[in-house]
Amino acid sequence: MKTIWIFGHQLTPEMEGIKQMNPEEDIILMIEADSRSQWQNYHKQKLVLLFSAMRHFAEELRDKGYKVDYRESESFEKGWEEHKSQHEPDEVIVHLPADHRMRKILKKWKNDQKTDVAFLEEEALFLTKEKDWDSLLDREKEWRLDPIYRELRKRFNVLMDGDNPEGGKWSYDQENRKPPKKGLNFKKPKSTRQDQITKDVIRKVEDTYKDHFGTLDGFDWPVTRKKAEEVFEHFVKYRLKTFGDYQDAMLEDDPFMSHSLISGSLNIGLLQPMKVIERAEKAFRDGDAPLAAVEGFIRQVLGWREYMRAVYLKKMPGYEKGNALRHQLPLPEFYWDGETNMNCVHQSVKSIQNNGYSHHIQRLMVLGNFANLAGIKPKQVSDWFNEVYIDAYDWVVLPNVLGMALYADDGLISTKPYVSSGNYINKMSDYCGSCRYSVKKKSGEDACPFNSLYYDFLSRHEEKLSGNMRMKFNYKNLGKLDEEEKEQILNRARDVKKMMKKGEL
Repeated sequence: MKTIWIFGHQLTPEMEGIKQMNPEEDIILMIEADSRSQWQNYHKQKLVLLFSAMRHFAEELRDKGYKVDYRESESFEKGWEEHKSQHEPDEVIVHLPADHRMRKILKKWKNDQKTDVAFLEEEALFLTKEKDWDSLLDREKEWRLDPIYRELRKRFNVLMDGDNPEGGKWSYDQENRKPPKKGLNFKKPKSTRQDQITKDVIRKVEDTYKDHFGTLDGFDWPVTRKKAEEVFEHFVKYRLKTFGDYQDAMLEDDPFMSHSLISGSLNIGLLQPMKVIERAEKAFRDGDAPLAAVEGFIRQVLGWREYMRAVYLKKMPGYEKGNALRHQLPLPEFYWDGETNMNCVHQSVKSIQNNGYSHHIQRLMVLGNFANLAGIKPKQVSDWFNEVYIDAYDWVVLPNVLGMALYADDGLISTKPYVSSGNYINKMSDYCGSCRYSVKKKSGEDACPFNSLYYDFLSRHEEKLSGNMRMKFNYKNLGKLDEEEKEQILNRARDVKKMMKKGEL
């Protein structure tokens, strides 16, 4: 008899171990482990999503005729020992997670077992295999998304017109950066009803993890494959058409806008990447969504998601220690409580508190941007991202945060730091109109903190970054400042950092 051990992010019957098993003899093991849930201060909604989705998946498997041993346990180790004692398997199949810490633990655990242990890859969760990246990420060349994205488009025949990209261009990113206009609104995402399983899990999380981050009021994430597919289908029919134009825009009190909200479902196996890609492409072929919107969505799933996992697999361990800009300040408390007069940060954190979610521009150009400008220690920033988002896993957080948002990997992923003053936020959102600070001012008590910190960042890192061709415009602006104005701005930046430390910002 074989045991197929399925973890909480592997919730698809397409996992190779499940496909290979004999339902009459073999058994699937699932362990709801309290200790793993306390590795970090994970958002309560993330824990509800995982536990409820696991319990629903166990029911789905039983309905399909599989034997499932589902255990709530203090730890994976204890749950495994209890399972082994009861069922005495001859072999256990484990799909090795991308997460480096889990891999390390599992490899040590394997060496300690008398039972035969076989590791399989998590192929069902991604489009590429680990070995594919030996050639796709050439050690002798710069690692960049664009050539990889093109290769994957060809390999999987996605949005192709023969040997050429559909429409004649590989990327329509330039068309997907429209700022919000007055009166702009979007059709709301499809809501999901909490069943008894989810209600039971909510009670458990409130009791067991009451000190964890976030609120469970209004938990509304799909926890079954059927519901995840319905949420995605609703996005394709009603919201994909406006996703492209406004995917970089931000609106006060509307954290979802036209975003798909499927990253949490994708990252735990409730949705399959190729199926969502094919459905989005069909919307374009049927004339239901414009090419720019569809290509922008597909680029995130086929391009960026696969690329982030690859960078993580290739650079771990060690990548998590990156700090190329030598930033050392502690993470401000307002990243946890949202108590700040900076409306853009307040709005972004409020969304995370309430939903475990904010979209990619809030993550990159508000929260990541501020952390980089202020000089926050990268490890603290990435740990925070890992804890507060429902879709966060080490393999996607570290490259996105350390590489893309913070430039802590010294340009491995990004050709330049993604830093900006308050002007970008003002252009791409309606946040600044109701903010305590003036986005038009660089110095003085009312000046937007992003403005002074932006010039402070450029000044601090001038020796390292001024030679970067993509930073020429930034340093040209710095050079336009006369000495008196520059001194006033840098003094304001110092005051901002003092206020940040005191919780007065």
